[in-house]
Amino acid sequence: MKTETTKIGTDCSNSAGGPLGEPLDNDQVPGIWRHMANENLMFPLDMQDIALKIGPQRQLFVDNELIGNATNVTRQVHPPVRYAANPIFKANGNANAFVITVIPFDESPRFRMWYCSNNDWHPWKPGQEIRNGTSYAVSEDGIHWERPRLDLHQIPGSEQERNIVIPYGPTHGVFYVPDEPDSEKRFKCMTAVELRKTGQKGLAGRVVPDGYRLHTSPDGIHWQCESDFARPQIPSLQGSYMLPQNGIGDTTRFWWDPIGQKYVGDVKFVLPVKNRSRGMMESDDLIHWSRPHGTFSALNPNHEIYGHTGIAYEGMYIGFRWIYDPDYLDSNHCVSVELDCSRDRKHWTRVGTGQPFMAKNPRRDTWDCDMAKVTSLLVMGDEIWIYYAAHTGFMSASQAHTGLAKLRLDGFASINGGQTPGTLRTRPLCFAGNHLHLNAEVLPGGEIRAGFLSADGTPVPGLGPEDCQPIEGDGLDIQAMWKSGSDISALSNTDVRIELRLHKAKLYSLRVG
Repeated sequence: MKTETTKIGTDCSNSAGGPLGEPLDNDQVPGIWRHMANENLMFPLDMQDIALKIGPQRQLFVDNELIGNATNVTRQVHPPVRYAANPIFKANGNANAFVITVIPFDESPRFRMWYCSNNDWHPWKPGQEIRNGTSYAVSEDGIHWERPRLDLHQIPGSEQERNIVIPYGPTHGVFYVPDEPDSEKRFKCMTAVELRKTGQKGLAGRVVPDGYRLHTSPDGIHWQCESDFARPQIPSLQGSYMLPQNGIGDTTRFWWDPIGQKYVGDVKFVLPVKNRSRGMMESDDLIHWSRPHGTFSALNPNHEIYGHTGIAYEGMYIGFRWIYDPDYLDSNHCVSVELDCSRDRKHWTRVGTGQPFMAKNPRRDTWDCDMAKVTSLLVMGDEIWIYYAAHTGFMSASQAHTGLAKLRLDGFASINGGQTPGTLRTRPLCFAGNHLHLNAEVLPGGEIRAGFLSADGTPVPGLGPEDCQPIEGDGLDIQAMWKSGSDISALSNTDVRIELRLHKAKLYSLRVG
């Protein structure tokens, strides 16, 4: 007996009920996605009188989560300072040095890097060829890197690369899980596998389904594929630029969320008319995954989002969007970086819309003038270290290297008051602690005054803005003082507002500790 299947959303007029999904106009999708990262659209309710409980983490002002109202202030995105001796890790011979993941360890080697060393097809088994390759490097300080001589794999044309650990790839996320019961699987990664018949492109040449496959290792060096190529954990996108899609794109990245205790698939979608955009999915084990949901597309209709890296930071999430400008000069994959953020990992909003975090270098003689792809971030004392990959010109005609850029702690963006003093007043906040600390930069002749107000805006006696000792100078952890002292423990577990008056000053974050 022949049976027919009903696709989601198709006409079911001959049966009771209705379709399983709403009709979708693919022509409208790019415009809708461009606005999903608009904070006013995603959070349309005025929250200034709705109380918020905050923890002991430093509270960043990258979005409006804490802000009740503000006057005469701006938000400024702060680019990191590129390391003077960049690139810190150069391409070797004919191979590349495109950083994928950097992980710090307590024991030597204290820093370990996995990077994409090959980006072309090369022989696999007789009559077959496979794409890309992943190599391994080590460092004791995170700046000076070495290639250990491993001689585990060899890729023709890259004979100088003696540290290849996966002879295909790249690995779009490496994880160290010290409490994994199986010591042979304490390192995990998701690796993109493309295997085809020699020289045959397209579906006819495919040997196995393209996709992301889970690999495990006891040491991050000796890897095995958990499915032996039988099937991918997540299939790759195969030329379909309509929704729904048949897989996820080639710059999907995977990262661990220590807040939600989940693995995250930072997904590349390609919307109708080939518009590269982003989404999110999650997993407990890198095998079983939730349905991905869309997060954003580029605001500028002439741009696309080529990639995205997210990290958990101080109880929230900071994201780095790779903005692809197809019309930039004569190069392909020209990428600058912009910031976004999230409080729940599901809804992401742009930070300082249009302000670059890492712009393309206007100097055409620099190694990173056409690209800056942020891939890893480490908090190192009072600094944030950002590892990024870059190259000049066409990817197929130039080699990628790895660079380092540094930022002050919490220094992604600031709320600024200028020559005309500005005021920022928070929503009613509930906290527990004895002192208020600010991460701030005050220019000569400027000051910050901080004070507490009741929910209705009345200054708390002795702790109002007028009672605050002027805050001056530049510091990551400046303790606010009032004429009555610094102890604010009497305000713990009550809903009070914090008012900050900024004159020629930049406020990065605050905390109650």
